[in-house]
Amino acid sequence: MTNRTLTALAIRFAALLLFMKIFDQFGFYFLSIYYTALMPVLENQLHTSLDKFYYNGTFLLLGNFLISGILFFKAEWVSSKLIKVDSDITIGLTPEKLIRVILLTTGITWLAYSVYLLPDLYDYIQMMIAKANHLGFAKKVDFSPIYYILKTTIAFLFVFRVEKISSYLEKKMNRSEVRQDKNN
Repeated sequence: MTNRTLTALAIRFAALLLFMKIFDQFGFYFLSIYYTALMPVLENQLHTSLDKFYYNGTFLLLGNFLISGILFFKAEWVSSKLIKVDSDITIGLTPEKLIRVILLTTGITWLAYSVYLLPDLYDYIQMMIAKANHLGFAKKVDFSPIYYILKTTIAFLFVFRVEKISSYLEKKMNRSEVRQDKNN
């Protein structure tokens, strides 16, 4: 496998994820149109006209569909523009490289999950501010800020300190192997 092929594969995967996001937008967009049609009072309360809302939603939906289609069907062309020199990918799997892959994958997954939970963090902060100011409209939010902060911090450590952590774990593994050899 070459680096250009791998890039094209990653672009196709990103396009599929973007295409799947269309269904979220589609459901939200048409549900909001339905509720807006049921409540004509809303137009008096909004500062912008509803036509702008409909046009923006339609534009985002069509733009997302177009971009995901281009990325999926023209992935080789995009990867050829991004990767100028095509070279073979060789992987020499060592324990240290395996540890790095595991740490990076875990760190990136946890960071993505942290980004996914940002709206919940925002709701939690609003709830805490409302409670601190003794306002009665604070809604209950099921969110653990300590777990969120801890997991995000560890994810940043995994991503940015992967070499130090993997070399430390490699030394620990080598020491335990040496001890086992001495005991045998």
